[in-house]
Amino acid sequence: MDQYSDSDWNWDFFNEIVEDIEDNKNIIECTSWGKCVGACPAAKVSNFNIRRIIRKVLRGDKSVLKDSDIWYCYLCEMCKRICPRDGINIPLLIINLRNESFKKGFGPKYNDLRKYVEMSERFLTTGVVVEEPLGEALSVERVKELNVICNFARIKYVYKASKGNKDKIKT
Repeated sequence: MDQYSDSDWNWDFFNEIVEDIEDNKNIIECTSWGKCVGACPAAKVSNFNIRRIIRKVLRGDKSVLKDSDIWYCYLCEMCKRICPRDGINIPLLIINLRNESFKKGFGPKYNDLRKYVEMSERFLTTGVVVEEPLGEALSVERVKELNVICNFARIKYVYKASKGNKDKIKT
């Protein structure tokens, strides 16, 4: 991570995010090794960079809620698996930021939403977003947990709305 002085940091936004979901406090432990970005399937096909997102949250930069980046994450948890630090849950942070974005009236831009819907459709119809994103099949318990995450993140709602619009367009 780049070098910053104490005046560059504003903890208010970080504290808000932690107040919503206590596990988000662990992002402060990020040492910015970059393994997460290097292994991230979303970073391979977009400008997604979780290190940049974490830096904005820690600096109190709420513009992250308007950024397209938070909508490019596949929630595949590759970052969580490869991170050398325990307890940093990037997918949970991304879901929290997406919900905050909706609460503030931002949400995704059309192109972001289209990618989000495509990702959601692949996940809901095939169970994966990218080919073997984790290198192994998910356990039944993990699939159930991901369904809860999808409900929380409104992925199923977005997918159903998209599917309904496709049916209307066909007729």
